[in-house]
Amino acid sequence: MVWPKPYTSRAGHVRYAHEAAYVLAKGKPQRPEKPLKDVQSWEYSGNRSHPTEKAVKVIAPLIKAYSKPGDLVLDPFAGSGTTAVAAALSGRDYLSIELEQKYCHLTEKRLAGVARYCA
Repeated sequence: MVWPKPYTSRAGHVRYAHEAAYVLAKGKPQRPEKPLKDVQSWEYSGNRSHPTEKAVKVIAPLIKAYSKPGDLVLDPFAGSGTTAVAAALSGRDYLSIELEQKYCHLTEKRLAGVARYCA
């Protein structure tokens, strides 16, 4: 999947003006009822909490398309916890992995706010 951005996040031999992600699945899972386009809309998060922070509005459609309420969503590179927040708001369970302690604390703080919102 690709998210075109209206700004350049890095420049080298080319100017990087997109984000990309792979949709990976084990086995032969059901296809979504409403498959997503391979090019999605982007919303800038401001990167206030993490250098590569994504907006919940960017991640939520993926979670809703490729899982059902009650499913487990895995994010092995949790960063600021956006995927866990989007999963919780969508009624999914989540498992987040993050190496840096400060981002683990940030994710916990964000999820505490979501728990109050969802309750």
